[in-house]
Amino acid sequence: MFPLPLLMTMAFALPPAIEVGGVPVSLGLELKAGGRALALPLAWRSEAGELVATGVVPEVEAEVRLTPEEGEGRRLQVRLRWRSEVGLERAAVALGWAGERAWAVGRDLRPAPLTAPVRTGRGTPLLAGAGGLLLTGGPGLVAARLTPAPGGLEARLYLDDAGERPFATYLACLDEMPRLEQGGPVAWGALERKRAWLESPRRPGDEDRLEAALWPVGPGQPLPLLVERWPRGARAAVVITDHADRTDPAALRAVLFGHSDRRAEGSRGAGLLGRGLAITRSFFVWPGPGTLADPETWRLASWIAGAGSEVALHSISDGRDDREAIRAGLEVAAPLRPETWIDHQPYVNCEALSAQGAVERSPWEARALLAEGGIRWAWAAGDVAGFRAVELRDLFSAAPPGEPSPAIYPLPGEPRLWVFKSTFFYAPPAELARALSEEALDRLALGGGLFVGHTYLGAGPATTPRGLAASRLVVKRQPDGALVPQCGAGALVIAPALDEALARLATRVHRGELASLPWAEAGDRLRALGEVAVRYLADGGAEVVNHGDASVVGLTVSLPAAGLQLWVDGEPARSRQELAGRSRIWFDLPARGRRVVRATRGLTPVPLLPPAGLPSR
Repeated sequence: MFPLPLLMTMAFALPPAIEVGGVPVSLGLELKAGGRALALPLAWRSEAGELVATGVVPEVEAEVRLTPEEGEGRRLQVRLRWRSEVGLERAAVALGWAGERAWAVGRDLRPAPLTAPVRTGRGTPLLAGAGGLLLTGGPGLVAARLTPAPGGLEARLYLDDAGERPFATYLACLDEMPRLEQGGPVAWGALERKRAWLESPRRPGDEDRLEAALWPVGPGQPLPLLVERWPRGARAAVVITDHADRTDPAALRAVLFGHSDRRAEGSRGAGLLGRGLAITRSFFVWPGPGTLADPETWRLASWIAGAGSEVALHSISDGRDDREAIRAGLEVAAPLRPETWIDHQPYVNCEALSAQGAVERSPWEARALLAEGGIRWAWAAGDVAGFRAVELRDLFSAAPPGEPSPAIYPLPGEPRLWVFKSTFFYAPPAELARALSEEALDRLALGGGLFVGHTYLGAGPATTPRGLAASRLVVKRQPDGALVPQCGAGALVIAPALDEALARLATRVHRGELASLPWAEAGDRLRALGEVAVRYLADGGAEVVNHGDASVVGLTVSLPAAGLQLWVDGEPARSRQELAGRSRIWFDLPARGRRVVRATRGLTPVPLLPPAGLPSR
């Protein structure tokens, strides 16, 4: 795919005098990009109190800086500037040091002894330690792999890695859907053959940057600040992405508000919007009923957008759309401000990003059109559990703890578009209701997780008269008005079992335990968290810094101790909670802003990191 296939591995050692808080630290840089090896010599120098290493080869120039921080800490800054076109597979910094009792925070947001490799990624803070050092992350960190080493800890910090952006495209764009036999069902499993995009293009002038930090820890109990994922103390998040297939406006109204009578629009007490829950509802732009070309469907889409949920696009139509059709469809949908794109049948619709829409110079290339038309998020066209039985699957725990499990990642070659995964959540309503059990919601909350459902809730009997799909409709006709008295016979109502499950979910949302979010809001939050870093101050406090251009509303942070008084910028924390031995608070963090968190017990200050070189209190 790229004109300069290249395999680069680089390794270098710091001079023996390099220590952080008296602890010797080894450091190396590794790159991988294609087919051959290249050694990159690096020269070290001291520069105004910093240690700087640089190296240049025709393909890339590298710079590594170790900058003094408060309390003998060191900030690590890595910059790669590309000088020619390559396809990058991996860029990482390797760190290691000796120390007892290695530990790390995993993707479940819980600190634990490090007895086996742990992999973090976007949306999970880097927080690990051993002996007298604490390792934290910063902007540009894509992922980290933390491994126990004999007598210490090894960490690999990724600027980029193919495992954290598992984008793949179908091997061919078919002319028609194959079937097992004439008139038989679609052979879905046979269609799921894809080519992984292992390389991500880098062109002259492109840069990759990463920041992290090492902090000395003295004797005593450290209380490192953990940046959590979800707003205002919510422990986990639920996102419903509903695909446009067989959209029936009456059925969609029943799903949103409980029943299909037009008087239901805006009502409270039943359905998704009626219970205060969010949805990312995709639509076709045209043609006909159930698309945005239909006034009744447009009105429902406007309700969704006006209620704080999200209108998305499920391609432009249910057939192939050329570039002009895509451009025209985006213009028609623009008043609803769609930001999320969900491919429809990429097996046959060549413009799908997972078909040929992301392929540079393809006649079906659509990625730039989408980005220019306001689309920022795209579905990965794949679910973490395939087409198996439905469950409330956490995207952050979809792979073993030591392997990549990315929930989001940039589309290779088009950084304006980001990709998200989901979980197939399509079954009869009673089965969906069982999957939303109290026990399943407990498990999701315990791990700080994210469930993104791939659903078909808006289909109805008018568009799905028979077959397996009809058995999975979540709405039913009431024969005599018995279920919803204000509706006459023949009206559609949401299945009572599913509505009861939505009530369980809504109860947890309203008490702040779970967040119900539209996809773009959830994805934007995970991206924004990648710009948040924690600096530990010499006076025992912690400065929470937002390096990004987006504010983080209701940022939740926690400390591994109960019974503390927590302060934000010198004022008592307004929103706080003690949960499972942790003190949790939340506050708004402005774009390019910073807030300082301190802890006291009574009137006695409690340093978050015990000072190195001083006796414990």
